[in-house]
Amino acid sequence: MAIAVVLSVVVVSLGATGFHHDVSAGTSGGSGGGPPVGSGSPTRHPPARGLPTLGDSQVVENDDVGDPFVLTVPAGEGGNPQTSYVLYWTTDWQSNVPTAVSSDHVHWRRVADSLPILPRWAVPSKTMTWGPTVHRVGSTWVLYFSTQDAATRLECVGRATAASPTGPFTDTSSGPLVCQSALGGDIDPSVVTDGSGASSLLWKNDGNAVGVAVGIWQQPLAADGLSVTGTPTRLIGADQAWEHGIVEGPAMLAATKGGWWLFYSGGTWQSNTYDTGVAWCTTVAGPCHKTVDAPLLASTPTAVSPGGFDTFVDGAGKLWATYSAFPDRPADAEAAMAENRVLEVTPVLSH
Repeated sequence: MAIAVVLSVVVVSLGATGFHHDVSAGTSGGSGGGPPVGSGSPTRHPPARGLPTLGDSQVVENDDVGDPFVLTVPAGEGGNPQTSYVLYWTTDWQSNVPTAVSSDHVHWRRVADSLPILPRWAVPSKTMTWGPTVHRVGSTWVLYFSTQDAATRLECVGRATAASPTGPFTDTSSGPLVCQSALGGDIDPSVVTDGSGASSLLWKNDGNAVGVAVGIWQQPLAADGLSVTGTPTRLIGADQAWEHGIVEGPAMLAATKGGWWLFYSGGTWQSNTYDTGVAWCTTVAGPCHKTVDAPLLASTPTAVSPGGFDTFVDGAGKLWATYSAFPDRPADAEAAMAENRVLEVTPVLSH
């Protein structure tokens, strides 16, 4: 849920070793390598005038955590007496939706795959489920994800439900929630809830997979979160040089000055051209414009290709951002497939 408050600097105390597991050669993950959690100098992000500002980042998990999403579960819900956190991320070729839990959003413990069975409309594969996000609707938890549609052989967005935030989630639908087949399919779902309590789905049409233009889209969700209503609206396209023809991984946050920040990734994730950008939108349905011709969050020597940016509010009401990055520059795209994208967490100082 997006909030509109300005927070002071937060000091993070780290020192976990995180969870680790062996990943076979040739999968999307590595061998659990990378810097020890919380070690080394944090990545510093200098402020840009008028844009959201971030504090010092720290690595809190060095497993392969692509497209991370952190869900805050309030105290007394999900079977826990205190506030807890659930981390979901893109398939590691062992689980469709790898999942971990934490009591402090620093020390993570891996749990079972939260989407153990893909929907019947999907290709049965452990390698094609990407970019999960979870949204609560009443007493139900709704998981949004993309996976390969058997009918079109394209990535399309699905939804699944569960009584617990860790699942198991099930999708009994006969087809995807969103599948713009003429635009290359769809990936990277995200949910934003406006001031009236109405929720919308954000996503990227996967045009670069088929050679058509890429964009970030918005469409209202039905009250139960299981279908979309109205018509989709294209919010932004890839029109800046640093984006290299690709924008993806959208996430929105209410801006303190009014309107909404739209965070997104631009470029190719397997290279150091992948960065995080931001646009400002009047409403969650646009119009949106990019306020600067440069990324908000660019690669550094110790955080290469920062992407999958999103935010969450902890149990004390503090706002944090998460994203994944390579701890060093991959030699090439093939090497990137075998290298871990570690999870970084940073306080949001202003927005």
